[in-house]
Amino acid sequence: MKKIIVFVNLIWLFVIGISCWWNIFETKKANERLAFGTARAFFQQVVTTRSWNARHGGVYVPITKDTRPNPYLDDPLRDLSTDKNIDLTKINPAYMTRQISEIASETEYRVQFNITSLKPIMPENVADEWEKKQLKSFELGREEGGEFFANGSSTGFRYMAPLIVEDCCLKCHAKQGYQKGDVRGGISLLLPNFSEKINSVLLTGYAIIALFGTILIVFGGVLLDKKRLLLLQTNQSLKNEVEERQKMIKQLKEANDQVKQLSGIIPICMHCKEIRDDNGYWNQLEKFISKHSEAQFSHSICEKCIEKYYPE
Repeated sequence: MKKIIVFVNLIWLFVIGISCWWNIFETKKANERLAFGTARAFFQQVVTTRSWNARHGGVYVPITKDTRPNPYLDDPLRDLSTDKNIDLTKINPAYMTRQISEIASETEYRVQFNITSLKPIMPENVADEWEKKQLKSFELGREEGGEFFANGSSTGFRYMAPLIVEDCCLKCHAKQGYQKGDVRGGISLLLPNFSEKINSVLLTGYAIIALFGTILIVFGGVLLDKKRLLLLQTNQSLKNEVEERQKMIKQLKEANDQVKQLSGIIPICMHCKEIRDDNGYWNQLEKFISKHSEAQFSHSICEKCIEKYYPE
């Protein structure tokens, strides 16, 4: 029974393990699709906002300690003052993208994105190695790139898609040699990886199910073993009872055979009244009957014999 319990437990854990692996695998694929879809939505929203800014030739905002004039914007109308003595500075699409990224990183979703290029105007927009690899692939026709990453305690999903030069972009970037339709650069995004929490929940759930199933198998096996032992004991008792009955029947049969011998034809001497047994020996009547029955003899004398042998 112990071997059976171990064998059933191994099968149970194997099935649970396969199911857990399959669910994690499917969850990973679903998370990847979700991550790509979310990143595309963020990217498209940023591109739409940049396009709105570019089509208006930039947007003027008040100069504050957090919003300083862009030193890399080559525009004679970069800074203006209103008749109410409000100092304004022009925010071009690239500068606006950086400010939106700073705001987005402070939200609960912790989304980070960065505008970059192989030929950036702002030094802060220099591409890292992963971004350079993606930008070069965009120039070869690739439309997007993304992957999950783990860097020490930091994990997440990194996505990047190209920025294509439009007519409104040429005002600032034509001097760099770009033409309409060229890959100007790209926007990379960093999204938090929620799949780890999902995987932790899955593993915990499967561990609980595996433990609960193992306990049930062991408990059920022990219970079945007790029932099996009880059944074996019952069978043994019945067997012993049957053997006792068979022994009793045999004894009764033997006694019955002896009774039948006494009830059959018994050779007896017509003169001395001795009886001949099966071996040919002559036995006194009393001895023969005592041997073949439960009868006991007590000697006495009848009236005829008294008159014959003791006439006085």
